Amino acid sequence: MRPLSQPGKNRQRSRYVLLVITLLTITIITLDARGVPMISSARDSSRDALAPVRGAARWVTTPFRNAWNGITGYDELREENEKLRSELGQDTANAMREQNAQEELAKLKEQLNISFLGSTQSQIARVTSGASSNFSDYTVEIDKGSELGLAVGNPVVTKGGLVGRIVRVTTKRSVVQLITDPDFSVGVTVGADQNQGVGHGTGNTRTFIVDRGIDLTDEVQTKDSVFAGGIENSIMPPDLFIPIGTVDKITPDEAARVQVLQVNYTVQFGRLDVVQVIKWVPAS
Repeated sequence: MRPLSQPGKNRQRSRYVLLVITLLTITIITLDARGVPMISSARDSSRDALAPVRGAARWVTTPFRNAWNGITGYDELREENEKLRSELGQDTANAMREQNAQEELAKLKEQLNISFLGSTQSQIARVTSGASSNFSDYTVEIDKGSELGLAVGNPVVTKGGLVGRIVRVTTKRSVVQLITDPDFSVGVTVGADQNQGVGHGTGNTRTFIVDRGIDLTDEVQTKDSVFAGGIENSIMPPDLFIPIGTVDKITPDEAARVQVLQVNYTVQFGRLDVVQVIKWVPAS
């Protein structure tokens, strides 16, 4: 049987160990303060040994410290980003408005001072409805009406030439029959000799046909200009020469004793926007 340990002896041994450790600590501190090389070297070696541990601890905790800094600064960063986005959006919107204004001004200027109108009174207007390329009913609506002096029969033009004429009018709106309509017939003059004939639309936005009045003996060539107007008792002003297009093809019709002219329009009907209405009506 093992003898039981004596509590008194254990307490005495613990006190002895504590006294030795205390004396050893005081001795080391005293020697270190006096600069004993062995103690300084041991201290430096301990620091070197622990340096990787301290560095590793800092490396491990860096993401957490960065995350904390990110969390605490998130609201400020978000507010700054929102402010920048708002400023950028406002600048973009302002730039777009400025660009649109410049484009609108350019369109208006393009339709002002149309040379073939001379001093004839006219009213500028904007196309508000109608297909952009192929007009099923061959009409468009404009945003001006009788309150500004517009009336049924008024010719409608652009800088490119004849668009059509007003066929219905209200106080603030008007409906324009396009020259592309097969039922739209108008007297024309052709070429330098101003040969007179009658032409009409063909239902598309590319071709106008002159199939009456140009005799087989009349001097007509491709690239000759074709104008509406210049004819008495016409639906167009007799003192104006409004461009329609240029002759693209000439076909003799021996039976009718005329030349049939295929004419390319000078107006771009697929891009109608701003037009001018000539304040003139044909004689009733």
